[in-house]
Amino acid sequence: MRTSPRAEGAAGTAPPAPLRTRVLGVPVDVVDLPQAVDVLTHLVGGHGHGEPAVVVTLNPEMVMLARRDTMFAAVLDQAALLVPDGVGIVRALQRRGFSAVQRVSGVELMDAYLPVAATRGHRVALAGGRPGIAQRAAAALQARLPGLEIVAAEGGAPDDGLAKRLRGSSPDLVCAAFGHGRQEAFLAQHLPAIGASAGIGVGGWLDYLAGAVRRAPAPVRDAGLEWAWRLALQPWRVRRQLVLPRFLVLERKEARLRRRAAQAPPC
Repeated sequence: MRTSPRAEGAAGTAPPAPLRTRVLGVPVDVVDLPQAVDVLTHLVGGHGHGEPAVVVTLNPEMVMLARRDTMFAAVLDQAALLVPDGVGIVRALQRRGFSAVQRVSGVELMDAYLPVAATRGHRVALAGGRPGIAQRAAAALQARLPGLEIVAAEGGAPDDGLAKRLRGSSPDLVCAAFGHGRQEAFLAQHLPAIGASAGIGVGGWLDYLAGAVRRAPAPVRDAGLEWAWRLALQPWRVRRQLVLPRFLVLERKEARLRRRAAQAPPC
């Protein structure tokens, strides 16, 4: 009989807690990819105890949304892990003295975590996307990792009905793809009822897996231009990205003020 991840987790050793700082008032963890995988694995295994864990792949658009949406800001404040996904977040951290920090994209985090999930018997549920996307994504993952337990692949709105369907599959991790803001709010509200140890907002990851959207080539990603690639493929994103210049202005101003405060002589 398979030992549940929650039972395994009781005796597990927690990885070191990542260093947490803030950008424009929003928390972000200074982690690299291996650290993020360790923390996510620990959370999904039921080691966190207490409330289920929400994992966030943070980008500048989410920071700006949190500045005008107090409920979303509260979700981010209570998240168990916030990885620096957006290039703008990475550069903001570098301007705050974390010179070695690297981007941890949601896609790369999931690609690195799922082989671990397969070996540990973590039960994974996919939720969201356009009709049929979650099912196609699940099929692609099963072909890639035959030992991975994908216990649900559900579309539909992020509501009570979806939460009830997911609960019936007893997942350990819920991967929600409803766009930033909605996916994190769904997880924060419904994870306790679903009974999962953790949930992560995965944005366009299901579209990539399903073959519905092509991900930017590695040279484009390495140049920090994945946002431009996605905008070219999905022009509707332009409305979301209108906040980026404002983010840059505010973030650089905050970084300058922090540097001046750090350089000021003690009173």
